[in-house]
Amino acid sequence: MFRENITAAPTWGSASPPPPPPPTEEEEEEAAVAEEEEEEAAAGSGPAGDICNCSVVGSISTAECNVTTGQCPCLDGYAGLQCEICAQGFHQEPNSQQCRPCGCSPSGSSSAQCDHSGKCQCKAGVTGLKCDRCSDGYYRFNETTCELCQCNNHSKTCDSSTGTCLQCQDNTQGTHCELCKEGFYRSAHGCHRCPCSTVASTGTCQIPSGETAPRCDQCKTGYTGPNCNQCDDGYYNSDSICVRCKCNGNVDPARSPRVCRPDSGECIGCLYHTAGFHCQDCEDGYVREPEGSNCTKKEPILGPETREFTTSAPNASKATAFSTAAINSTLSPTTIQTILPISSSDNSTSAFADVSWTQFNIIILTVIIIVVVLLMGFVGAVYMYREYQNRKLNAPFWTIELKEDNISFSSYHDSIPNADVSGLLEDDGNEVAPNGQLTLTTPMHNYKA
Repeated sequence: MFRENITAAPTWGSASPPPPPPPTEEEEEEAAVAEEEEEEAAAGSGPAGDICNCSVVGSISTAECNVTTGQCPCLDGYAGLQCEICAQGFHQEPNSQQCRPCGCSPSGSSSAQCDHSGKCQCKAGVTGLKCDRCSDGYYRFNETTCELCQCNNHSKTCDSSTGTCLQCQDNTQGTHCELCKEGFYRSAHGCHRCPCSTVASTGTCQIPSGETAPRCDQCKTGYTGPNCNQCDDGYYNSDSICVRCKCNGNVDPARSPRVCRPDSGECIGCLYHTAGFHCQDCEDGYVREPEGSNCTKKEPILGPETREFTTSAPNASKATAFSTAAINSTLSPTTIQTILPISSSDNSTSAFADVSWTQFNIIILTVIIIVVVLLMGFVGAVYMYREYQNRKLNAPFWTIELKEDNISFSSYHDSIPNADVSGLLEDDGNEVAPNGQLTLTTPMHNYKA
């Protein structure tokens, strides 16, 4: 430091101070040392002449620092007396001493500081290296924090922007997994599969108000019941599938709503004189029209009465007569009607009974049986009569006449030449006379016959 010698101007009315004494040698040495220190400080030395030792990477200049504190001038992102550490919001790269900004999201991080890898400290529900997105189970990243997904405990994830639940579990669906999947119904214990077959129904169901069991929403054609597991009117069960009844249009649903039996398909209440499993046949006494499906009544011919049917030909002049008895013995009434049609006027005046074909056959069979029985009775009677005649001729009929001295025998054989009566009386005392008389000999008397 340099000391200036100032000479004060004389002042009127006052005594001037005495001039200072000249500096001594010691004072001059001290001034020289102070001057050297100022030069060293100007050259980059710290306090008391120490060197600044600023960081080569983090300081602006390695040769300059504060004279009093020794603080080096640091670059952005560096801190410390010598700019040797990273500032708040920066982290040091592992393989170098350079500080990089953390870049933490102000909304998602709890502080601007990060660790050596650059990972920020995130708030609850926030994740990511920079805390810039929502964690699983959260959505809608905003200025405050992420919101919790509303999935009714059926999913743990949702769309980070809209909050729509993803991968709903337990047979649920919907924005918040609040609905049951198609084919399932909701109960107090979750979503359960509907008891509705997709073959018989739409497969969906629900529990009506006031009930506890589910009902199918809509049955397909031919099915009915709460679970669509029954066949509707006009259908029957064929291998667990409801099939339409096949009755050839001969059943009136108004009279028989079921149309056919639900377990077998047999038609119920066949109309128009039809019969059969599918109403495909005509009733007894009816025939099907040749060119149609209607069953018409037939008129059977009962008696053996001879009726003449005249057929004419271009070159024939004689009438041909057919015996109905001969025709009935070889042809059925249906064939007769086909070959020899009878006019409606004859039918209207016919004297035959209005009977069915079965009844007609029964009557004919009864007549045949009666005739056979009568014939057998007649033959038996003739046979018995002939046997009686034969026995009468060969029978040994005797007439005994008692007289006083003898017994006279006369037999049917007397009129028969050469009749043998030797075996009639087998006693040793009996003798046969040549004229056919018998002589009875006893110990007491002899009787001549």
